Amino acid sequence: MQTVTLEVQESVSEKFMWLLSHFKKDEITVISNERLEFLKRMRTSENEINEGKIKPFDLKSLREKVS
Repeated sequence: MQTVTLEVQESVSEKFMWLLSHFKKDEITVISNERLEFLKRMRTSENEINEGKIKPFDLKSLREKVS
């Protein structure tokens, strides 16, 4: 699935949302700005883990150290 971010003028916002409502639910999803920011952070973190910039958190190892 591809994510597209659009900025829509308030004057056409209602018509634009009407248009989006005519797609099937499995074809398009409208997400909030908060959700979009969360997805961007997750993608960035995933890339940093893959590039070795950060190490994923290992809860099992931490429990062993604390116990």
